Amino acid sequence: MKTVSWRIEGMQCSACARTIEARLAREPSVRHVEVKYPAGTVRLLLDHASPRLDDVIALLHDAGYRIEPLTAGETPR
Repeated sequence: MKTVSWRIEGMQCSACARTIEARLAREPSVRHVEVKYPAGTVRLLLDHASPRLDDVIALLHDAGYRIEPLTAGETPR
């Protein structure tokens, strides 16, 4: 398993966070997803056997969100 954490820009409300979480949870390579609206972050646990990270990134971009990796030492709040 691999954990990735990103800052996500473009979330306007908690409903956006729930929508993102539900959509990412349907991706085959995503084992767990946690979106935190107040912090503007998303954390994913991905299956190593099927690392489709590019698909996950494209899904977020296509939905109108911008993402960037959290910097070293920064953790999702």
